Amino acid sequence: AAGQAITAAGVAAAVKEITGAFMECVGVAGDFEEAMSTIEALSQANARDMAALSAEAKDLGATTKFTAKEAGDAMGYMAMAGWDASDMLQGMDGVMQLAAASGEDLAMVSDIVTDSLSAFGLTAKDTAHFSDVLAAAATSSNTNVAIMGETFKMSASVAGALGYSIEDVAVAMGLMANSGVKGSIAGTALRNTFNGLLEGVTLTG
Repeated sequence: AAGQAITAAGVAAAVKEITGAFMECVGVAGDFEEAMSTIEALSQANARDMAALSAEAKDLGATTKFTAKEAGDAMGYMAMAGWDASDMLQGMDGVMQLAAASGEDLAMVSDIVTDSLSAFGLTAKDTAHFSDVLAAAATSSNTNVAIMGETFKMSASVAGALGYSIEDVAVAMGLMANSGVKGSIAGTALRNTFNGLLEGVTLTG
């Protein structure tokens, strides 16, 4: 009787563990599908494009440190920036590499990259180069990608309008960070500097 009770308890515990794992899988799958539905709504992608994006997210989830849900969330920010399915597939690798190298949240990095690319007049095909510049700046100066993202929010649009490159601004941010000026404070300082330069512009024609 004691042996049967122990066996029954073991079976019950195993069933409970299996049930818990199953419910976790169901929850993860639901979260992923929700992320993909958001992408579909934002990008208006057709069924073929959504199948390609879903396959890419699942593949990244299986072969990288990030989950399929995290890849889907990153694509969501790309969709919000107006990227189509082709752009997302083209730009995902650069964003992934930057997030992995910096140890930052994948979706946050995607948001920073997509917003900043637009400000400098760049497109999805420039993602890999853009990400390389940010990674180099983050590793060679006293800052990181998240802090640089705050700087970009305040200064990127003006810098891009004046024709400065991402390399120019990344170097400036790195030098300022080494002097303890970072984030939105650095962005405000850069914006004010750029606006000061604009005051000397003379329109002709």
